[in-house]
Amino acid sequence: MEKFVNYQSCLLLFVFVCGVNTLAYDVHWLGGPTTIEREIHPTKQTVDIYCYSGNSKNLFTLWQTVKFNIKIKNEEFNQYLGSTPEEVYKDFTENSYRWPVVNPFQKKSYKTVSIDLYSPTCMAIDTKHRHSIELQIQRVDIWRVLLMLFGLVLIFSSKALSGNPVFFYLCGILVGVSASFMLLVYYVSKLLPRKTLTYGLLVGGWTVGVYLLQQIWENIRSIVVSYQTYIFWYTLLVSFISFVVCYRIGPPKNQRSKNLVMWTLQAVGVLIIFFSSQYQEASAAVAIMAMCVKYFPQSLLYSIQGYWRRKFPPRPRLLSSEEYYEQGARETKRALDELRRHCSSPDCKQWAIMLRISDPKRFASFVEGNSHLSDDEVLNYESYAFSLERSKPIANSTRNNLDISEDDSSDDEEYF
Repeated sequence: MEKFVNYQSCLLLFVFVCGVNTLAYDVHWLGGPTTIEREIHPTKQTVDIYCYSGNSKNLFTLWQTVKFNIKIKNEEFNQYLGSTPEEVYKDFTENSYRWPVVNPFQKKSYKTVSIDLYSPTCMAIDTKHRHSIELQIQRVDIWRVLLMLFGLVLIFSSKALSGNPVFFYLCGILVGVSASFMLLVYYVSKLLPRKTLTYGLLVGGWTVGVYLLQQIWENIRSIVVSYQTYIFWYTLLVSFISFVVCYRIGPPKNQRSKNLVMWTLQAVGVLIIFFSSQYQEASAAVAIMAMCVKYFPQSLLYSIQGYWRRKFPPRPRLLSSEEYYEQGARETKRALDELRRHCSSPDCKQWAIMLRISDPKRFASFVEGNSHLSDDEVLNYESYAFSLERSKPIANSTRNNLDISEDDSSDDEEYF
């Protein structure tokens, strides 16, 4: 009788295990922006696996982002990610008894999962509530573009920022506020019982750690919401203390200190550019090109510009009448000013010049700043210019009459 009971128990266990292992799955390949809504039925024995097939690497996908958006009324669900449906299904069957995982950094009833753009990715959701899966493809992710631009700005403006006092004070305030919060977290962690947390993590596994992190995050968020005034005054006080310390130390004046700051900013800019895109080969090429342009020797650049101008000289542009008049007046005024300065300098032998010229008084007047032309010369020039202006219409009318007469004679010859 006892053997029969044991045999029956083993048979039931075998049937249960076989029933668990015979759970099937459906694969939904999503190749573009798609939304799938699912109703959970109590008798359903299949697992829905949603897969993204991946994309080929090209420059048009430099700032592209692909996400899985999960919309669910209840925030308690298990999420399984893998590169193949078989891997996700294996993870689903082996971990079907885990605690539901909740991401404390996401809003309730909505979760975003960023996936790799260029490799296949599959995901399954273990929940008893109605949910929808959306594959979101952002052709141009504005945040990735801004990150790359920010990295380029850091690289090319690192030399100016290394000696900028405003940038020094802002960085000092930011570091002071961040360090103060880290010190608070450190001293608070000293008050927590380490052995109890260690034993809890050993017994419950990583799900207990996630649960504790969730509770800590909820407590921090509730503290920030409830004590906004205290948080504001605390941040303001720490910022003021950090500013006082930075003001007492002062911005770096040594060139080596400035070089260290400049190189640090450039390294941060390179890292930001590298991680601003999932196409990391292209982003690394952009970072390398930016550094090459930053440290490109100026002498070689001037040599290339000179060779280009010698090889392909620009075509000379003829001046118009107005430009010719303006250039003549400007150059004449500049030459007269230079002559006046030379005559007033100690290097000029004024007495020797006055002995050679016929009108020393006019020369002295010119050196003192008066005009180099007399009233009679100005009047004669204006009369000459006026006569030229009056002769132009007469010459034009004479040329037009000659053209008309020639045309008439040709017409008469053709007529006869």
